[in-house]
Amino acid sequence: MPALSPTAVVALRAAHAAAEVHRRFFRRIEHVDYKRPNDPVTEADRMAEAAIVNVLREAFPAHAILGEEGGRRGGGPETWLVDPLDGTTNFSRGIPWFCVSIGLSGADGDGVLGVVLNPIVGEVYAAERGFGAYAASVAALPADPGAWGDLARWRRLRVSSVSAMRDAGFATGFPYDVGESQINIDHFVNVRLETSAVRASGSAALGLAYVAAGHLDGYWEIGPKAWDFGAGIVLVQEAGGRVSDLRGRPLPGPGAGLVLATNGVIHDAAVAVFSRGRSGLD
Repeated sequence: MPALSPTAVVALRAAHAAAEVHRRFFRRIEHVDYKRPNDPVTEADRMAEAAIVNVLREAFPAHAILGEEGGRRGGGPETWLVDPLDGTTNFSRGIPWFCVSIGLSGADGDGVLGVVLNPIVGEVYAAERGFGAYAASVAALPADPGAWGDLARWRRLRVSSVSAMRDAGFATGFPYDVGESQINIDHFVNVRLETSAVRASGSAALGLAYVAAGHLDGYWEIGPKAWDFGAGIVLVQEAGGRVSDLRGRPLPGPGAGLVLATNGVIHDAAVAVFSRGRSGLD
């Protein structure tokens, strides 16, 4: 039975440590700060990132870490992309739809691996470049996350086979200043008119994981950061999907500018829909 690499197992251990923080604070948060309007941060965000950094630093002291809360640490060519709590708005409101997202990019800037863990639903996703994408129920895995590398209890992920936009289900996210910028409003309307459903669930990492798992046929977002998409891009690509910017061009790096991920079959049709809308960052 194939197994995940030791590096991926470290990422899973770090994600598990963050998930323990999520569970401890979920629906117990008494105070929410704001980095800017509509952009919340909680004690759980900060503590979860600290837990992740501790695990990664111990295992890979020469690697750089780019975290949403703590910024860049170190300067190695390999960089961990860490969103300790993707979906903080949901978390702060007691909505059980959020996750920890940990990606690793190599010296060439391409994604090497990605791990996404939803602590409330109890699902974990992992992918490594050239090795495939997988998912498992946390309850079915050993109690020690250091033993999660054995893939016997994981299932291989494949993107959906939906071949027409009219049958497709998409998800997206909106910038915090959408009320002022109106960015993504036109795309949302255009895609909704061409598809069976569009959702805005509040977590980019989970949206991408669901594309990889075939639950969604596409996900797009405007202006994401590297930690938002670092893990999810690897999941989609290793599950057989396609990732580009909204114009169909290759991404300059994880989470850069305009991101579109699909099952690949409908990718060109989706790009044609986005060509009719204002990107805001093109």
